[in-house]
Amino acid sequence: MYDVAPVVEVVAYDPAWPERFTAARRLLVAALPTALSIEHIGSTSIPGLPAKPIIDIQAVVPDVEAVLADLRPLEQLGYVYRPLVFPDDDQHLFFPRDTAGRRTEHLHVFDVTSPVPAENRLFRAYIAADTDAARRYEAAKRHAAERHPDSRARYGAAKEKAMRQLAAEAQVWGSSAG
Repeated sequence: MYDVAPVVEVVAYDPAWPERFTAARRLLVAALPTALSIEHIGSTSIPGLPAKPIIDIQAVVPDVEAVLADLRPLEQLGYVYRPLVFPDDDQHLFFPRDTAGRRTEHLHVFDVTSPVPAENRLFRAYIAADTDAARRYEAAKRHAAERHPDSRARYGAAKEKAMRQLAAEAQVWGSSAG
């Protein structure tokens, strides 16, 4: 018998996560020279919030088709294009990266016309600013990870209702703060 690490695990906040993003960003600037922005998003970007230890990165580019036309710079860094992850959004490209057999990063490349990057920024700001929202988000993630440690897809689906609720709250919060 052997021990297999779970695919999905929510761990305590690691102060090294921002440094990991900075290192990845440095490489991505060269691989995506037309990127308008490269940002740290997701739970690992929110100080103090427990998360899956996978750095979520969002890049906004003038044209996703140009990225697809030459995947070599990203492939050389270990990013693997997964075209079927967001099949209904042709403005969203997804590239996971594994290091030493473990998932370490998720790169999301968005076309400049996509509304998703702004939504991601607002969600990040809201969760960082509202301790009750952060607590509820953490609880939803932990519950989903406990129920589905072997499947990223089922983990994501299990926390979807909470994510939609928090995203709606973030919209209201953003409107009242602006």
